[in-house]
Amino acid sequence: MAERPGIGVLVSHVVRDAKALLAAQVSLTKAEVRHAGQEVAVVSIAGLIAVAGVSMAMLFGLIALAFGLAELGMPVWAGFLCVMGLLLLTAVIAGIVAKVRSGKITGLSVAQAEWQETTNAVSHAMGVPPAPGASGSDPAGRGTN
Repeated sequence: MAERPGIGVLVSHVVRDAKALLAAQVSLTKAEVRHAGQEVAVVSIAGLIAVAGVSMAMLFGLIALAFGLAELGMPVWAGFLCVMGLLLLTAVIAGIVAKVRSGKITGLSVAQAEWQETTNAVSHAMGVPPAPGASGSDPAGRGTN
């Protein structure tokens, strides 16, 4: 019969494994944050370039529209006032869209789900019930078992 390891050896293995698991969880979180940051940077730069180009084009187009309205018999000031109203209406619509879409922004869903899954697994292994509010599935809808 093979000799069974003592409690000290088993505890040291558990501690070693827990440290390795924690290090892996931290690495996953860092990688997800780094990836999200890189994506935000690329999208931001491309978006700023697009906004600058469109802004310049729209400026000239709106000036042409104001003078075009003046050519139709409107006073020049009234043409520019109509253009201002159009710009305000566009800004209000864009603001509403931004407000609605901002509610759909999520955080670190993968890392958060993995932390929750690890917490539940460790709690289960130790015979401790999950923390209040801990559900049986993560934000992505996968089961945690």
